Amino acid sequence: IVTGTVWKPMAQSPVLGLAYIISASLYVSLLSLIWALPLGIGTSVGLSLGVSPRIRQFCLSTIDMIAGIPSVIGLAVVVPAIQSMFSLSTGESILSASLVLAFMVLPYIVTHCTESIETYRQRYEEAALGLGISPWHTMKAIVLPSAKGSIILSSVLAFSRAMGETMAVMMVVGNAPILPNLLGKAEPIPSLIALEMGSVEYNSLHYSGLYVAALVLLLILILTNILVYMYSWKTRKDGHHEVI
Repeated sequence: IVTGTVWKPMAQSPVLGLAYIISASLYVSLLSLIWALPLGIGTSVGLSLGVSPRIRQFCLSTIDMIAGIPSVIGLAVVVPAIQSMFSLSTGESILSASLVLAFMVLPYIVTHCTESIETYRQRYEEAALGLGISPWHTMKAIVLPSAKGSIILSSVLAFSRAMGETMAVMMVVGNAPILPNLLGKAEPIPSLIALEMGSVEYNSLHYSGLYVAALVLLLILILTNILVYMYSWKTRKDGHHEVI
């Protein structure tokens, strides 16, 4: 079921293949990180160096509100924009879903990275200024490398959030269990479960297949967190003092 590529649970001979559905979940989530991570780190650096603490707190509170963006915004704004930009028959695609998710996970990255960057900046800035090093060079050469662990952690949190998102993705991704591509439709695991669980027959093969899909999603998230824990343990063992 995990390696199969065809999902036809209602056929006369049911076929339950999750490979394309798992691929769609990973594709959308990782692509959303590609959009959100540079923007989030850049925003954190700007908030740390370019504004006063009062304005920084106001900006962080405003950015936190992005996490609650209504799902329908993606359908009403992002999908038509992608459709028009690429001259597609429909804008529902992996790209649309990843852009919506990027905005939804951005607060996780900005909030966590800003806190960590500000901590390291305060720790090293005075000594760096005493040596004649500019704040921007201090940020690039000392603060960001020191905050690497926190940046990785914020990325994992954002990835986990993206993997589990349902409604926002379901409305813009097209919900077709086919091979995912950037401008094509797809169906991630949460969308599959949300769409089919309500109409499935209890204790049927289809019912079991949806629970297997949920288990796969859970295992992916557990494995991701285990890898981060191993990285944190290795960092401490090597004598570094990054706060993860």
